[in-house]
Amino acid sequence: MREFIAAGVAAAVLASAGEGLAQEAVATTVLEPVYVVTPLRRPSTIVQSTSTVTVVSEEDIERSAAVDLPSLLRRYPGVNVATYGGQGAEAGLTLRGVNAGQTLVLVDGMRVSSATSGTSAIANIPLASVARVEIVEGAHSAQWGSDAIGGVVNIITKDGSACETGAAICTTVETGVTYPWGGFGTLSARGITENGVDFNVGLSLLGTEGYDFTTPDNFVHESGRDGFLQGAFNYSIGKDFAWGRVYSQGFYSRSNPHFDSAPYTDFYTGDLVYGANQSYQTNSAFKLGAEIDHADDWSSVFELYSAFDYQKNFRNDHPEAETHYDTNRVGLSGSTTREVVAGDALNVFTLGFDAYRETVDSSVDYTETGRSVGAVYGQYSLEVDALTLNSGLRYDADEQFGGALTYNVGLGYELVEGLTARASFSTGFQAPTFNDLYWAFDGSYVGNPNLDPETSKNWEAGLNWDSGYGSVVDVVYYENYIDDMIVYVSGPPTYIGTMENIEKAKVSGVRAVYSQALLNDRLGLDFGFEYRLPKNETDDQYIADQNRLKLTAAASWQATERLNLAADIEYVGSRWTNTSSYNPQLGAYTLVDVSANYAVDELSNIKFAVENLFNEDYETITGYVGPGTTVTLAYRRTF
Repeated sequence: MREFIAAGVAAAVLASAGEGLAQEAVATTVLEPVYVVTPLRRPSTIVQSTSTVTVVSEEDIERSAAVDLPSLLRRYPGVNVATYGGQGAEAGLTLRGVNAGQTLVLVDGMRVSSATSGTSAIANIPLASVARVEIVEGAHSAQWGSDAIGGVVNIITKDGSACETGAAICTTVETGVTYPWGGFGTLSARGITENGVDFNVGLSLLGTEGYDFTTPDNFVHESGRDGFLQGAFNYSIGKDFAWGRVYSQGFYSRSNPHFDSAPYTDFYTGDLVYGANQSYQTNSAFKLGAEIDHADDWSSVFELYSAFDYQKNFRNDHPEAETHYDTNRVGLSGSTTREVVAGDALNVFTLGFDAYRETVDSSVDYTETGRSVGAVYGQYSLEVDALTLNSGLRYDADEQFGGALTYNVGLGYELVEGLTARASFSTGFQAPTFNDLYWAFDGSYVGNPNLDPETSKNWEAGLNWDSGYGSVVDVVYYENYIDDMIVYVSGPPTYIGTMENIEKAKVSGVRAVYSQALLNDRLGLDFGFEYRLPKNETDDQYIADQNRLKLTAAASWQATERLNLAADIEYVGSRWTNTSSYNPQLGAYTLVDVSANYAVDELSNIKFAVENLFNEDYETITGYVGPGTTVTLAYRRTF
């Protein structure tokens, strides 16, 4: 019944457009193709990439009711987000994989994952800094290397741009309040100086009292709210020259999330043991780059970057609970791309390299605290008449396990104008983490330095129809086979735990999206469907906490020149947990989000948004409560 009520809310947004629809002829404007950089590591249209791609634009973010990055991304087909609570809680992002470590998360093309856990702290990437997100499904290790087994999520931060005021430089201030009680504020400046330097600088601060993240039957449950406080900074600066461009960009974010970790009695001593119940999470990534235009058809890019992931866990008045896990990563990359036209054929050749050094500093002992990775890759693309071909080959040399060779090939063919068929095959791999490899023996667990990387083979076939006048349909069927999965094992005679390559999985599914723009783009409709089967083929069980059936619907209507109304519905079917015989499944749930953006004038905006409008009770991980109704009221002004 609740699903039908939820559907009615989105319908209400459309119903409010009824008078306009009755009085105006249905019309659309010719839409320009959307360009992306992540699938091929160079600009291409979505269709040219021959991959399954979703783009979340800055306009999508501004209209969304989302309060953070996990809640923004969860509403898109193909994306699985499992969280250990609300704002600030650990969140795992998965694309066509079985765990979050098999999805590569980038910020402006830079790796930001922890080398110890293998996952990225997406909850600590401030939404206020994000201009765009490119979600690319399927194995892309031939372009990006390790961890891109299920796909790549590239979070692109804001850069310098022209001011809507007409001034060369402008400042934007935004402030707001939220329920559960909290608030936020952002300050940013952007523009272009007289000597042609474009820049953007942003500061943000937010906090919330939160709610109790765990269910009473969770063994870590502690009563009380789990709050979150975050401060962040981002910047971008660049200058164009006759020969190319020099640029730098980055972000820094530090937060204090709280979580539950109930004390327990030591089995041998009878003492009460206290664990950490809050942390300081710090994430940062900075890069310096240069793009050199050798000719109209030949360019090169070189970048130097540094990123870190620092986590300090602690409990007030209990210093014995303190631990820290710090990852530092320094990298260098370069590529050169040349276009060659031969008759009607466009040939694009790319050669590139990546190199980075990971180091770990921790309160926990590791037998090794650093490793180096180097890679070379080449890509070739062909466009001739209705045919598109993309191919790539990459070799990664890892100081720990040796080498990994990955490749991809994708074909696209325009059957009739606007209707393109595509098919691709790609391989991927995930390097073992420092926890998997180098954890020193602590009495119950020890790392396994002999682990091999996990590997995958992904194939997909799909159809894309773009009318050019606002109608877009994309349908794809995929299968992703993952071998040498790294799993925890423990057994007689010692029962000492470690990690081994012993399992394999298959993730198969079908995904479809339909978008329609009407009334000169004043009315936008989006529908999504995904049905996937994530199975562990070793023991023939479903993978825990992964979506199987997901339905999405969204409507955005520019009701007047000043008022925009939007609604989103997300339905997720039941998921297997494999945690206990009495609770083998997590129940289905439906979330409804609504928002209204009102332009007071050309430079001011008021936003009212509600996430989980009907306060749906749900869990994405057993024992951890998803956020209830969250209300946001914000005011933004540009000077």
